[in-house]
Amino acid sequence: MLQFSFRPEARLPDVHRTENWRGFSVEFSRINGASEYSFSLTCDRHYLCLHDLLLSDGSMVVDGMRPIQRKDLRNNLTYLPRHTSISGFAAPVDRTNSFTAFYFDPEEIATETERLYRATDSFPMVYFDDSRLRGTLEKMRAVMASDQEPDRLYAETLGLLTAIEVAQMQTGALKLTPGQSGGLSGAQLKLVFDFVDSRLGAEVSLDDMAAVASLSRFHFARAFKKSVGEPPYAYVLRQRIERAKVLLKTTKMQVNEVAVATGFKTASHFVRAFQQAVGTSPGSYRRA
Repeated sequence: MLQFSFRPEARLPDVHRTENWRGFSVEFSRINGASEYSFSLTCDRHYLCLHDLLLSDGSMVVDGMRPIQRKDLRNNLTYLPRHTSISGFAAPVDRTNSFTAFYFDPEEIATETERLYRATDSFPMVYFDDSRLRGTLEKMRAVMASDQEPDRLYAETLGLLTAIEVAQMQTGALKLTPGQSGGLSGAQLKLVFDFVDSRLGAEVSLDDMAAVASLSRFHFARAFKKSVGEPPYAYVLRQRIERAKVLLKTTKMQVNEVAVATGFKTASHFVRAFQQAVGTSPGSYRRA
């Protein structure tokens, strides 16, 4: 992870959050105000960062080369292959500044995508823009900036997509193993549907769903969407909402009890998701 050193009088990050999933982790920091700091990192994993920073001064050194200086880093990305070292300092202007750093293990991701991230394949890219990759990182930033605990299934999907898009950006489109580009078989779908139905009151991970179908996470997510027409996390959310509708109409359970029974982390998260999906609140739906 990035190492920071703030001046004694500087304001520390208002938010600093790290989450870990198999094969990758995400770090989000948000700083309100002008708090100068220095930073350093020696990567043991691949590193991708989405910057939302506006600086009065700052520079970064990559592997001891000439300093790179830029003040407006809004919507800029930086990619570093593992074993790359960076250091530098930043003096943000007085605004809300943030960065979202994505770290992934090359061997773990290679297993998922059946592509090897060799050292010769990867090269540092500092302060660049790629609209597709930035869009994926912006979704990850929204997950990390939320007060809610991240949805593991959604975060895993975004993480795999990010790693794949990095590979595509640097070396061209990924080639899939023959026979893995289609959808799921009827037997696989039944196993997955039955598994999700039995787990709606608990956490459902992409790892678990893929294991039921005997596929890697990447190939499962791709095949599931082709077969069902929506990503795994969207399907699971839809099933949670459908179960909640039944419970609201057929039981006297309180809204917070329905939230727990359908796998939502909090009642407020459930209410927001229900209203977005159904167009009305759980209470109004029950009364109707």
